[in-house]
Amino acid sequence: MNIEKQNPVDRWLLLFALLLMVFGVAWVYSATGIRHENTFFIRQCVSGFIGIALMLAFSHLDISRFLSSHKLMRGTYVIFIFLLIAVFFSPTRNGAHRWIIISGFSLQPSEFFKPFSVIWTSWLMYRHRESWTKRREAIPKLVILFLSLLLPMTLIYMEPDMGTTILILFVSLLVIFLGSAPRWVFVFGLPVLVIVGSLIVVSKEYRYERIKAFFNPASVDLSGTGYQAEQSLIAFGNGGVLGVGPAAGQQKLSFLPEAHTDFIYAIIGEELGLLGTSVVWLLFAGFLWRGCRIALACRDPFLRLCAGGFTILIVSQALINMSVVLNLAPNTGIPLPFVSYGGSSLMATLVCLGLLLSISRKAVP
Repeated sequence: MNIEKQNPVDRWLLLFALLLMVFGVAWVYSATGIRHENTFFIRQCVSGFIGIALMLAFSHLDISRFLSSHKLMRGTYVIFIFLLIAVFFSPTRNGAHRWIIISGFSLQPSEFFKPFSVIWTSWLMYRHRESWTKRREAIPKLVILFLSLLLPMTLIYMEPDMGTTILILFVSLLVIFLGSAPRWVFVFGLPVLVIVGSLIVVSKEYRYERIKAFFNPASVDLSGTGYQAEQSLIAFGNGGVLGVGPAAGQQKLSFLPEAHTDFIYAIIGEELGLLGTSVVWLLFAGFLWRGCRIALACRDPFLRLCAGGFTILIVSQALINMSVVLNLAPNTGIPLPFVSYGGSSLMATLVCLGLLLSISRKAVP
């Protein structure tokens, strides 16, 4: 009996991800332990253990089998649509319908749709790969692809969660680009997206206020939209090069709202300074290096697209989050992968990591 020998997973990729998760758990404790008696720390640890179990399971999943199972792909897509609709029948949190809440347990379907959107887009790009060189065939295929993404993105946008919607669209476009779609798609499509995005931003006052806060956070009422950006910059200023020391930061003490979630990078900056924040982005740079290496080493075009998409998904979230915290981009509500508090976010990111590790088994050394 011949048993195919599997390559080991990319250990460097796994190491970078686990170190980031350790950073996250430690600074969730630092940001919340004094005021919340370790409640958030315990929840993050539980989510981390569940996420690691999911990561191990998905690291042994051969996603190339999805190519021959149209029913599985379409069935999974339909399940996500139902889950994204179900959030509107659950109670609101902070004025948004983003979670399915059952007996105190909450699940955010949009976080798990992120990695699936990469697989879905890669699957459609690979399935119709022979059509991209023929305009008459490419146009209807691309329309179907964009329409299939439009429905879940519209549901996520209505939650409302514009940041996640834009992220999914951005990553999907890059996967389409990597999948050798015609260049004219981007020449005509990108200006349309910029115009539509601008109209969406100005359609709601709070979004417009976020843009104003981005350009000049100090000019905005400190009780309003620019408050987080202003307090975040103060945290980095307090930290300097070496920081004030672990758990010694002051901004988390009610000055910086929700410091353990989207703005946890600011707390790391205050307590560990430039040195600590540099370690975080170096770990993400290492993740990008190993993810690109896995994608380039894949002989299977479908797996190459998935590997590139998963890598872009995680690294782009990190870049967006760090840019927001440093006031280099408007606030989007995107968490820092592996680090920010949030059970669904952490578990979904670890699922994404597991899929990328699974692909690394098939990469040519």
